[in-house]
This record gives sequence, C-alpha cells and structure tokens, in this order.
Amino acid sequence: MKLGCICGSYNRTFDSGALNLIGFLRKCATELQVQGVELQDIHFPQTRSTYLQMIRRMAKDLNLAIIGVAVHNDFGRLDPTLRQSEVTKVKQWVEIAEQMGASFVRVLAGFPEGKSEDRWPAMIASFREAAEFAGHAGIRLGFENHNHGGFTPTAAEYLRILREVNSPALFPLLDTGGFTDGWASVRQVIPIAEHVHAKFWELKPDGSDAKVDYDTIIPALRQAGYRGWVTFEYETPQAEDTGIPLALAYLKKTIAAV
Repeated sequence: MKLGCICGSYNRTFDSGALNLIGFLRKCATELQVQGVELQDIHFPQTRSTYLQMIRRMAKDLNLAIIGVAVHNDFGRLDPTLRQSEVTKVKQWVEIAEQMGASFVRVLAGFPEGKSEDRWPAMIASFREAAEFAGHAGIRLGFENHNHGGFTPTAAEYLRILREVNSPALFPLLDTGGFTDGWASVRQVIPIAEHVHAKFWELKPDGSDAKVDYDTIIPALRQAGYRGWVTFEYETPQAEDTGIPLALAYLKKTIAAV
C-alpha cells in the first residue's frame, strides 16, 4: 500500500492563511514523508494553466505523486439548473485534473433536497453525464461515500449507485469513516475498493482513532489483495500540528505491520 495525504487534513491551517498548496506539498515531502498528495478544489487560489503546471512541476520535483483532485459537488439539488451546474463543476475539475496529471477526480453523490428517493433518478443521471465526460477525457471519477445526511449512509445505497450508474469511468473510493454503521458497511466495500481514504475522527493518545478500527481495517484490506493508495484524512478536533504527526505515525506503523 502507498501512503498519501489529502490537503483537507489541514483545513483549519488553510483557513487561517498559514498554509497554501505550495506549503502543503513541501510539508508532505519533508515533514510527513508520504508518497503522494490529494488536492481539493477549495484550496486552489486559482486554476489558470500556469499555476496548475507550477504545482505539477513542484510535486514532481518533491517526488510526490498527485494522486487525485477532490471536488465538492452536490447532485442532490432540487432545481435542475443548479444541479446541472454541479455536473458542469465536475467536468471543469476533470479538465483541471487532466492538466495536473492526476488520474482521478473524487466526487460525491451529494445531499438530497427532499426525500432521497425523489432525488435519486436525477442524481444517477448526473453521475452518468459526468462519468461519460470523464471517460472521454481519460480521467476516472472516484466515488466517495459520505454520511453527513447524504445519499450514502450505508453500503446498500453506495453499492446501488455504482450498479445503477454502471460506468467504467466511476470507481469505488472507500472512506473508512464515511458510513453511519461503520465496519458493517466498510467490510462490504473493501473487496471492490480501488482507492481508500483513511479517516481519523477522534484521536486517542496512541494515535489510533476512537471511531475507526484500523487494526481491523488495514489487515482486511491486505487480505483482500489491496495494493493501492491509502490517503490519510484528518478531521479530529485535536490541533493539526500535533495530532496529524501522531495519527499518521500510527497509520504508517499499522500498514507496516501487515
């Protein structure tokens, strides 16, 4: 397994103005010593080609892979025009990912405005349109489960979306902390996962997480033959400057042990 870090792990530091994408790349290469990075749309100050190429060159110089680019989209919008704008957003970030040499764009199903079943057909249609566009561009969409009131509280809904969209351009991106029922759903997605986000919600003194059991998940990934990226994602209340090194050291140790 290869280890990366997503820039959202430093959301608070980004928000304070103390960190930007350039600083994040340097931190990942020198302090965190991971092999790759995932970048998020919310942390790009601009998307001009010259800036994108500069970030791409810098990552290469630091021996960091740009694993993917994450977009915060919402296919649950009720208004058709607003929902279509979300599809357009994904298409734009597919083009950005292409320029940066990233192989995928992380996407979400979103948050249904009203009953989930009512919004379901339009959400599926949005996924199909975005996936078709991405496929033509040679970029895949990594579909991440998200439990904050969205379409995918459990594996049942998540797997249903994958079946109904039925596109080779859409692949399963497992967020270990993204299901309301935890391990019960995580274990169902592990056999098909093509990318993993290792979410930390509540840090314990030894660096492990109180809500996500990596002593179970990492061996299960290994047993399933998983050899892809594991992207570290930190969303705990503890301070980023002290909590991230502790949690990441624990994750590295757990991966090395299997």
